[in-house]
Amino acid sequence: MRFKYREVIGSVQSKTPVPEGKWRSGKERSAPIVIEGVEISRVTLPKAKGGGRDILPGTLNSIRKQLLLCRDQFIDFIVCPMTITDYTEKMKAKFANIFEP
Repeated sequence: MRFKYREVIGSVQSKTPVPEGKWRSGKERSAPIVIEGVEISRVTLPKAKGGGRDILPGTLNSIRKQLLLCRDQFIDFIVCPMTITDYTEKMKAKFANIFEP
Protein backbone atom coordinates (compact mmCIF):
# COMPACT_ATOMS: atom_id res chain seq x y z
CA MET A 1 0.00 0.00 0.00
CA ARG A 2 1.67 3.22 -1.19
CA PHE A 3 0.12 6.66 -1.25
CA LYS A 4 1.47 10.15 -1.77
CA TYR A 5 1.25 12.86 0.90
CA ARG A 6 -1.05 14.88 -1.35
CA GLU A 7 -3.50 11.97 -1.81
CA VAL A 8 -3.76 11.10 1.87
CA ILE A 9 -3.93 14.64 3.22
CA GLY A 10 -6.51 15.67 0.59
CA SER A 11 -8.71 12.64 1.33
CA VAL A 12 -8.54 13.07 5.11
CA GLN A 13 -9.29 16.79 4.96
CA SER A 14 -12.23 16.37 2.57
CA LYS A 15 -13.76 13.09 3.79
CA THR A 16 -13.68 13.32 7.58
CA PRO A 17 -16.23 15.24 9.63
CA VAL A 18 -13.92 17.78 11.28
CA PRO A 19 -15.57 20.90 12.71
CA GLU A 20 -14.74 24.17 10.96
CA GLY A 21 -11.51 25.72 12.16
CA LYS A 22 -10.43 22.74 14.27
CA TRP A 23 -7.32 21.76 12.28
CA ARG A 24 -4.26 22.51 14.43
CA SER A 25 -0.88 23.23 12.92
CA GLY A 26 2.57 22.66 14.30
CA LYS A 27 5.05 19.95 13.51
CA GLU A 28 2.00 17.96 12.37
CA ARG A 29 -1.62 18.77 11.56
CA SER A 30 -4.27 17.29 13.83
CA ALA A 31 -8.01 17.52 14.28
CA PRO A 32 -10.85 15.75 16.06
CA ILE A 33 -13.27 13.61 14.06
CA VAL A 34 -16.72 14.63 15.30
CA ILE A 35 -20.03 13.02 14.36
CA GLU A 36 -23.26 14.48 15.75
CA GLY A 37 -21.32 16.31 18.46
CA VAL A 38 -19.41 13.22 19.59
CA GLU A 39 -15.62 13.07 19.13
CA ILE A 40 -14.97 9.52 17.96
CA SER A 41 -11.27 9.90 17.21
CA ARG A 42 -8.46 12.33 16.44
CA VAL A 43 -6.36 12.23 13.30
CA THR A 44 -2.80 13.49 13.00
CA LEU A 45 -1.23 14.11 9.61
CA PRO A 46 2.44 14.70 8.87
CA LYS A 47 3.48 17.97 7.25
CA ALA A 48 3.98 17.40 3.54
CA LYS A 49 7.63 17.11 2.61
CA GLY A 50 6.98 17.51 -1.07
CA GLY A 51 3.44 16.43 -1.94
CA GLY A 52 4.65 13.94 -4.53
CA ARG A 53 6.56 11.76 -2.07
CA ASP A 54 5.19 8.54 -0.63
CA ILE A 55 4.13 8.41 3.00
CA LEU A 56 6.04 5.78 4.96
CA PRO A 57 4.11 2.52 5.59
CA GLY A 58 4.16 2.96 9.39
CA THR A 59 2.72 6.46 9.08
CA LEU A 60 0.00 5.20 6.72
CA ASN A 61 -0.89 2.46 9.19
CA SER A 62 -1.09 5.00 12.01
CA ILE A 63 -3.40 7.27 10.01
CA ARG A 64 -5.57 4.27 9.05
CA LYS A 65 -5.95 3.29 12.70
CA GLN A 66 -6.80 6.86 13.72
CA LEU A 67 -9.53 6.88 11.06
CA LEU A 68 -10.83 3.58 12.53
CA LEU A 69 -10.75 1.84 9.15
CA CYS A 70 -9.60 -1.61 8.09
CA ARG A 71 -7.01 -1.87 5.30
CA ASP A 72 -9.56 -2.30 2.48
CA GLN A 73 -11.73 0.55 3.77
CA PHE A 74 -8.66 2.79 4.01
CA ILE A 75 -7.77 2.07 0.38
CA ASP A 76 -11.34 2.93 -0.68
CA PHE A 77 -11.13 6.07 1.45
CA ILE A 78 -7.96 7.27 -0.31
CA VAL A 79 -8.73 6.25 -3.91
CA CYS A 80 -12.19 7.84 -3.81
CA PRO A 81 -15.02 5.29 -3.78
CA MET A 82 -15.73 6.30 -0.15
CA THR A 83 -17.34 9.72 0.43
CA ILE A 84 -17.69 11.71 3.64
CA THR A 85 -21.26 10.39 3.93
CA ASP A 86 -20.05 6.80 3.54
CA TYR A 87 -17.35 7.36 6.16
CA THR A 88 -19.83 8.92 8.60
CA GLU A 89 -22.27 6.02 8.14
CA LYS A 90 -19.51 3.44 8.73
CA MET A 91 -18.53 5.19 11.97
CA LYS A 92 -22.16 5.40 13.12
CA ALA A 93 -22.50 1.66 12.48
CA LYS A 94 -19.22 0.94 14.28
CA PHE A 95 -20.35 2.97 17.30
CA ALA A 96 -24.02 2.02 17.13
CA ASN A 97 -24.27 2.08 20.93
CA ILE A 98 -23.44 5.81 20.88
CA PHE A 99 -25.53 6.76 17.84
CA GLU A 100 -28.73 4.88 18.61
CA PRO A 101 -31.75 6.12 16.64
